[in-house]
Amino acid sequence: MANSLREQLLQAGLITAEQIEKANQPKPRSPSRQHNNPQGRQQENPKKTSNNKAKAPPRKEPDDLARFYKARAITERTERQQEEQRQREIAERRKQTREQIATLISSNLQNVDDADTRYNFVVGDNIKYLYVTEQQQQALADGKLAITFQAGKRCLIPIEIAQQILALDPDKIIIISSPESE
Repeated sequence: MANSLREQLLQAGLITAEQIEKANQPKPRSPSRQHNNPQGRQQENPKKTSNNKAKAPPRKEPDDLARFYKARAITERTERQQEEQRQREIAERRKQTREQIATLISSNLQNVDDADTRYNFVVGDNIKYLYVTEQQQQALADGKLAITFQAGKRCLIPIEIAQQILALDPDKIIIISSPESE
C-alpha cells in the first residue's frame, strides 16, 4: 500500500500522466464566485449530484491491447482477401476447363443427323438413348466411341477425346461401353 492512489490508477491504466498533471495544477478562482460569497465559504457545484461522486475519467485501452486489435484486424483482412483471390482463381480455372471441354467436344463431335439406329444407355437410374449409324453402334459396343453431354445434348465422341475430358474434369459424365463387361 506504499503507492498512492494516483500511482495505482496510473499503473492500472485508468488515468494518464497528463490527467495527473492537470489535477495537480491550482484552479483559478472566478471573480464572480468571490463576489457572491462574502463569508469566504466555498459554494457547492450545482452540477454535482447529491451523492457527490466525481465523474471518473474516460477509460483508455492499454496500448498493447489496441495494437493487438489493430494487428488482428489487419491479419483477418489479409486472410479474407487471400481467400477471395483463391476463390476467384479456382472459378477462373473451372471456366477455362469448361471452355477446353466444350472445344474438345464440338471439334470431335461424331453425331450424324440422319442416323436411324436407337442406342440405349444408362445414366444413373435413367435409361437414355441416342440415334447412331450401324458403324457407330458397333464402335460404341467395341469401346471406340463414348457418349457425353454438352448444353443438354447427347454427344458422340472418340474414346481418346473422352479420356482427355476425364483427365481435365473427372466429374464429367461420360458413358463408355467396355467390351469386357458384356
